[in-house]
Amino acid sequence: MFRIGIAGSDNSHAEIFSKLLNLPDPVTGTYPYPDFKVTGIFGIDRERTIQVARDGNIGFIAETPEQLMDKADAVMVVFRHGDLHARYALPFIESGIPVWVDKPFTIKNGDAKTLIDAAREKNTLLTGGSTCKYTYDLLMIKNSVEKGSRIGKIKAATLNYPATLVNEYGGIYFYGSHLAEMCMMAFGYGAVSVIASENKGVVTGIVKYDDYQVTLHFIPGSKEYFAILYGEEGTIVREIDINGCYLHGFEKFAGMLRSGVLPLPLEHLYKPVALLNAIVESYETGDEIYLD
Repeated sequence: MFRIGIAGSDNSHAEIFSKLLNLPDPVTGTYPYPDFKVTGIFGIDRERTIQVARDGNIGFIAETPEQLMDKADAVMVVFRHGDLHARYALPFIESGIPVWVDKPFTIKNGDAKTLIDAAREKNTLLTGGSTCKYTYDLLMIKNSVEKGSRIGKIKAATLNYPATLVNEYGGIYFYGSHLAEMCMMAFGYGAVSVIASENKGVVTGIVKYDDYQVTLHFIPGSKEYFAILYGEEGTIVREIDINGCYLHGFEKFAGMLRSGVLPLPLEHLYKPVALLNAIVESYETGDEIYLD
């Protein structure tokens, strides 16, 4: 049995993951991960933490994050504000406890680098980010990009996802991280540069690769998500259904814990953070920003 601790109760993800592991499926009556259980939770807002513990059948509420270390074999850090992630994830990483860091992995490039450097130094398992990058529709797009399809070589593409510039959880980073990660999962982590603009709260970023470019639309209130691929011989239009993304994402975490093998190279956690920061820098300055 893998004991999972949750750090951060304000996010709906805390409730979703705890119910996924601790409650039987309402239709089948089975547990999708019978060898995993959320055994403890820490949150800043005690009333909210009590609610999540009750609804998710979590038996232990920690007064401090450190109290989770004796109650869990691995920890999921799921605060809504990405600026809290490095602060709360780092002690677990340094203690050698495997960690999932939710989206946004971090807001600052430096914080992402700090977590990754610590994971390498301590040889600690680390993964996380947006679960949307594991949806079947996005992986079909990835397959078309990498292995080819009826439309031939990709010449250009576009993706959209909701994001707002003003909110209490870091602005565009709160939801925009989904789109940055989806872009790199589907089209590759070797983006060269980005140029972006903002108009009436809508941000558009053109991510340049060696052989094509991908236009990202961060649209407040968008409720339908699409990928369009333009190839030498045709076009693919595919709606991206994110239902089931938490199950797909946790499967990667569970696989990592069972096998000891990372589902993503650590640098693939860093690069979407750097991409989103480059998009922000570009629309604020008007400059094309080059990525390392």
